[in-house]
Amino acid sequence: MIKFLEQNQTYIRLPKHTHLPIDYDTQWKEIITSLFQDFIAFFLPKAFNLIDFSFPIEFLEQELHQILSDKYKKGKVINDKLVKVYLKDGQEKWILIHIEVQSSYESDFSERMFTYFYRIYDRYQKQITAIAIYTGDKLPSSYDKYEYKFLGTENIYKFNTYKIKSVSEKELLQSSNPFALVVLASKYLLSSQEDYNKRYKFKHRLIALSRERDYKDHQIISLLRFIDLLLKLPKELELKFETELIEKYIKPKEMVLRKSDRFANQLHLALYGETLAEKIKKETIMEKTLIVRNLLLLNKLTISQIADAINETIDFVEKVKEKLKK
Repeated sequence: MIKFLEQNQTYIRLPKHTHLPIDYDTQWKEIITSLFQDFIAFFLPKAFNLIDFSFPIEFLEQELHQILSDKYKKGKVINDKLVKVYLKDGQEKWILIHIEVQSSYESDFSERMFTYFYRIYDRYQKQITAIAIYTGDKLPSSYDKYEYKFLGTENIYKFNTYKIKSVSEKELLQSSNPFALVVLASKYLLSSQEDYNKRYKFKHRLIALSRERDYKDHQIISLLRFIDLLLKLPKELELKFETELIEKYIKPKEMVLRKSDRFANQLHLALYGETLAEKIKKETIMEKTLIVRNLLLLNKLTISQIADAINETIDFVEKVKEKLKK
């Protein structure tokens, strides 16, 4: 692994064929659950106008597993979502929303959507709407419907679709919905492929966009966590990203306004799913020293500010500084 400088930007040259596995389905599933109302507003606006969100939303993944257990016993992990919502018409009337996030190519995908539909309908006898969100590059030929024809018997099942590769960045940037940035993160992942320096720049851009917008706390925490876990970086580049993040967002005036320790931990919780204090406890002295070393080399924060940022003592930071002089 080689570092080199170009126009004051640090790049990391990685070995060829470097690949970081990404649990795409899980990240989408989690953010849909945590920001469900925003999800419906973005992807199914007609449904959004009908749903009464004052009623509790029920996620029926376990029931979905039971419905399909005999069909997909091996090789298929069911990460799709089945959601029960109530409508505003005042009656005890509810609909089921079947959500499928498709990141890899499947030639028989539309048939699977149809299978899900008729089994869900047979189980609940309720109205259903379904949407398939295509996050990958390649789509099946029948991406929005399943057609069956045999000896005069015909059936056509159509469902809602959203193709991430087809939506423009300009359109996404005009939307204030958090899922516009979720989609943009997915587009950036497609665009960067395994160019991690490019992905690094995209990640910084998305973090900045997330913080510029007037999102509520729970929205920005879910969004930043999604961005961080989706746009994964190699360890050394991730450390650089984290260091720059602390430098950029933990500034002296913010530390006065927000109480530095609370802000640092909130930021880290949003990005990594754990507070900075929890992370520090898990890390080795060597890793912790490296974070302090990089912050010292940036020469932007005082020793006291660095100590606050990483929830450590001033004495610890000063010892690292002394080692740098040698």
